[in-house]
Formats: sequence, C-alpha cells, structure tokens
Amino acid sequence: MEKLLFLLFLLFVLGACNSTGEVLPDEKPDDFAFSLKYGVTAANELNTYNNTYTKDLVEDGTATTEMILSNEEMNFIYEKFRSADVLGLPEENGESPCMEPYNRYELSMTVDDEDYTVKWDTSCETIALNNWKDTMNVINREIIFPKDEYQSLPEPTGGYD
Repeated sequence: MEKLLFLLFLLFVLGACNSTGEVLPDEKPDDFAFSLKYGVTAANELNTYNNTYTKDLVEDGTATTEMILSNEEMNFIYEKFRSADVLGLPEENGESPCMEPYNRYELSMTVDDEDYTVKWDTSCETIALNNWKDTMNVINREIIFPKDEYQSLPEPTGGYD
C-alpha cells in the first residue's frame, strides 16, 4: 500500500512539473512554425513564420537576415523541442534571480492548429532548464551558427554585466 501511495504521489509531482499539461505530438505536424526569442534581453530571434533570424548586437541594437530552414532542420528542431518538453518548462515567476545576467526565452509556436506562447528564463538552475540550455546550444551549433546568413551578420559590440 505504501508503494502505491508513493507511486501516486510521484506521478502527481511529476505531472505538476509540466506547467501547461500539454505535450507535443510524436510526429511533427505540417503546420509547425515558431518564433523563439532568446538571450539576455531576448533580442536574438529565430522566426520561421517570417523566415528570419535576428541577432543581438548588444550596444549596436540588432541585425536581421532572411533564414529559411529546411524540412530536415525543422524536424530536428521539433524533435529537440519535444524531447526538452518545451511546453513543460517552468515559466517566469518574477522572483529574484539566483544569478545575473541570465538568458530569457519567449516561444510562440503553432502545432496542430494550436498556438502556444511560453516564457521562461534561466535565472535559477533546474534539471529541466539545464536540459533546455543544452538543447539551445545544439540548435545554435548545428543549425544557426553554420549558416551563411548568420555568418554574414556583424559581430556584437559590448556585453552584458
């Protein structure tokens, strides 16, 4: 009986970790599109609705270029979003940050005729947020940074304290 109660409690706790209760379908829907803003001021943006990428240049504002992702790249990103449980990441709560500066994220996404908007930050570490940071690093390293369009953008000047 104790094991059953513990299992039920564990399922409740794990279920409560997903703030929306939503999960992405196993297969990428045809209408999958997103705008992902990220960075210290969330000024970087990968936007598949408009096929653009905006880079934060810190002191010099931003620079935007056309960036069209292939179906293979969209599948890769969708799977990364799904495996990171992007809809279940802890949302911003307005509490004092554990560290500064930290990255902010704003995701607007269409999946199966449903629109989702999620905002979160990495001001305090959690396992889910650390997994997301790894996911974002892979997306940057494997898809965004190697593209000629990204390479043609100016380098940022200055930095964030």
